[in-house]
Amino acid sequence: MPDDVQELLDGLQSADGIFCVDRNQRIIHWSPSAEQILGHPAHEVLGRFCYDVLGSRDSQNYRFCRPNCPIVANARRGRLTSDYDVLTRTKDGSEVWINVSILLLKAKRSQSPLIIHLIRDVTERRRVEGLARRAVDTLRELSTGPGQTARQAADPDTRPTPLPALSRRELEVLQLLASGLGTRQIAENLGVSPITARNHITHVVTKLGARNRLEAILYASRRRLI
Repeated sequence: MPDDVQELLDGLQSADGIFCVDRNQRIIHWSPSAEQILGHPAHEVLGRFCYDVLGSRDSQNYRFCRPNCPIVANARRGRLTSDYDVLTRTKDGSEVWINVSILLLKAKRSQSPLIIHLIRDVTERRRVEGLARRAVDTLRELSTGPGQTARQAADPDTRPTPLPALSRRELEVLQLLASGLGTRQIAENLGVSPITARNHITHVVTKLGARNRLEAILYASRRRLI
């Protein structure tokens, strides 16, 4: 890492944990405050992929930290991402909610900006928010009947993870999957070969961070992509 970039990162004064990754998602800076929050010392994480270290999941328990996540996709286009909450694990295996803010740093001799993550432990805030939501749901059920509790699943997360940017074709494939069509039927609808249709499906499932087609459909439905 260039000396000027290292000097800038070392000079960042923040109560938040700070780590920085390059365009390939390899960790190139890990602050002592990041170690305090997540337990990993710098010498154990530098050079590793960020998604292997954090392995974070969103509020619906879907994998968010992954290759080419929305954060990196945005950064490669020079776009910032709004702060978001994810559930991750510390070195000792404890679960912790962290809020993440993103900064982009354009380094010399680099086509893509470095991605600075500012992290803070929000486990207690998430716990209080969860208690408040459950209290509201209980009051709603008492006043309007059990059927209203189904609305809980549709309530938006306070700081949701950013959605991947899907192309028009990818959204079309997602809609066809949600309609219950198989690979061959999707190929016929799109006017492509089954192999091409299968590749489209695989790409969409991977881009959503899902493990299979059904999980991709459930995720897209919950995040109102379809």
